[in-house]
Amino acid sequence: MVKRARVACLAVVAVVWPAATPGAARAHDSLAPAGASHNWLPSEEWIHRHWIPFDERALNRALGLGPHELRAYLYNDHHTLAALARRRGRDPEALAASLVAPWQGISREHRALLEGRTMRLLTQGHLAQHVFFHVFHGLDVHEASDHLFGVSGHDHLAMRAAGHSYIEIAEHGNVGTASLHAGVAEMIDSDHRDGIASLEAWPRQSDRIRDRTRAQLACWLQQPPAAMDPANPFGKNRFLHGTHAAGWPNTAEERRTNDRRVERFRQRLVKGCWPITKRWR
Repeated sequence: MVKRARVACLAVVAVVWPAATPGAARAHDSLAPAGASHNWLPSEEWIHRHWIPFDERALNRALGLGPHELRAYLYNDHHTLAALARRRGRDPEALAASLVAPWQGISREHRALLEGRTMRLLTQGHLAQHVFFHVFHGLDVHEASDHLFGVSGHDHLAMRAAGHSYIEIAEHGNVGTASLHAGVAEMIDSDHRDGIASLEAWPRQSDRIRDRTRAQLACWLQQPPAAMDPANPFGKNRFLHGTHAAGWPNTAEERRTNDRRVERFRQRLVKGCWPITKRWR
């Protein structure tokens, strides 16, 4: 069994993407500290292990979202679910309480903790995108390099930086694809079990995240890093939005400009093994 070590935010190899705008972009989420990177995430276990304290189907029903629309909406991580809730006549705090309401047999303090996390998912766009759909960001395969790939952590990072897939790295270490797949699948299952056992992930939603991750596992293992993969819809937020000041987009025109920019980028994604992200209506 692979031991898990949690980290603040796994490093993504930086490469030059054709649509990049020079300069350092600002973090998306309002809770990010000053000077945080564009894709900043809090250093909290539940975030990196994708423990969602409610059922996303209940969220979809509350917001009138159809199949795949949650993914489409969050593809632009300047979008927040709280803003969508307000536009559809729902108070975000009341919505958070209703989403957590099905939990039974937990303390008042634990319910407050889960409601607080739910509010953060509603109000922080990049956080929500990550927890719902960037499902491989948080699998700490680097810490298990010897076991998974048969190579040292240093060699694993060097080969990944050079654009090698995880399957290619494992082949270099004389580890078969089936063994690699099984080892990573166990890490996914561990996150699933631990979230439910700790009463931090709603069981049906934890099942959904596990199934979503395992369904894409073969693709993830055979592809280069997200920033080098023209078919991967994630890992490119700097390029979707370009350099911008904190608080942008703020006006209606700025939001329309950002939406158009993200949609142009989405349309340029190369068709591959990743799920196709639909256009937000």
